[in-house]
This record gives sequence, C-alpha cells and structure tokens, in this order.
Amino acid sequence: MAPRPSRPEPYDRAEILARWAGCAYCDGPAEELDHVLPIARGGRDMAANLVAACRDCNARKYTHTLACWATFGGATPCVCAT
Repeated sequence: MAPRPSRPEPYDRAEILARWAGCAYCDGPAEELDHVLPIARGGRDMAANLVAACRDCNARKYTHTLACWATFGGATPCVCAT
C-alpha cells in the first residue's frame, strides 16, 4: 500500500485576499481564492498555490493552467482542452 500524502499546511483565506488587494488577473475586487495550478492538474491546496481572484476570472480560468488561460486571455479555445 502506498503511503498517504501529507496534508498541506493550513492557510488563512483573509490573509491571502489582503496580500493581493484585488484580483491577481484583472486587478478588480477579489472575493475568491484561485489555485494557480489547479488541483485537477496536480496542484496542491496550499498558500503558495493560491491567489486572490474575482468571481469572473476564477470561473473563466476553471481548471486551465495559468499559461494556457493567459495565452487566450481567458477565452476559449484553450490549448489545454479542458
């Protein structure tokens, strides 16, 4: 049996939102956290992988990688095909 992965360090949602002082992608008001490398693509749920995001940017980025999403400015088609 494979060893169980360790749990990530806890993070403070309010601290991350305050550190960014707005959406990391469009500078609008941020109300959500976004995983830069999505969990669906192997990212971890940890502070180093989180940025503040507005609802629109977070929804458009969905499970795309940052590089793929930025290449098309948040529009489809996206080269990562998700």
